[in-house]
Amino acid sequence: MNEATSPHDVLPPALELDGPPPSLPGVAPEGPRPVPFEDLEAFPGFWSRVGGMFQLVFRDPLELFGRVPVTEGLGAPWRFLLLLSIPGFLLVALVFFAAGMGIAIAAPEETGRAGSRVLAAAMPFIFGAILLLMPVFSFLGMVVGGALNHFFLWLWGGLRPGVPAAQSIRAYGYASAFVQLGGFIPILGLFVQLAGMVVIGMGMARMHRTATWRGVCAALTPLFLLLVGGLLLVLGIVVLVLLRR
Repeated sequence: MNEATSPHDVLPPALELDGPPPSLPGVAPEGPRPVPFEDLEAFPGFWSRVGGMFQLVFRDPLELFGRVPVTEGLGAPWRFLLLLSIPGFLLVALVFFAAGMGIAIAAPEETGRAGSRVLAAAMPFIFGAILLLMPVFSFLGMVVGGALNHFFLWLWGGLRPGVPAAQSIRAYGYASAFVQLGGFIPILGLFVQLAGMVVIGMGMARMHRTATWRGVCAALTPLFLLLVGGLLLVLGIVVLVLLRR
């Protein structure tokens, strides 16, 4: 070191601590994790993944829609929907079973004895058919419901390029599982389902990175069309009755 060189000239420059830490070469920055039901690394056990889903939804339901596109496939959301649909399956099967037994018991003895025996023998098969068909209807409901949300979001101009309809179906499957389960709450079930539709719309808007009002309008459009169609049907029936008088 000569006299013209100061000690500050040979020291390395100070590290800037205000910016983000430098990334290591060959190591990609960690992105968003999958939803807990599909995150086998963070939740090795089945029931821990189910519990993680409830924790995620109660903590931040919109985060569910942001993490759905990390993975693909309709199998996982369908299985989760089936799991949360078990109370509904059992309730529907119980209603059909009770109705059949009521018909068998109420039938007149002289005319309904043979029919009662046939109906009682057919009850196990009816019960099994219901359990077999309900998962199929559940899958169809997930696909149709998610596709309709995707379609109406497109009509409202809120689709994000690069997010296919399959991701909208996946998100709808997970979200509708919670909405369906909340629908069994006495008295509050209807309000839970209506609020769930709004949350699904908000989540779709977040997933497609569009305005929240577009997602909410897309989610409520099927309900609006159903109400309008029902009103027109009632008015048509009233008009036909008045014309026949």
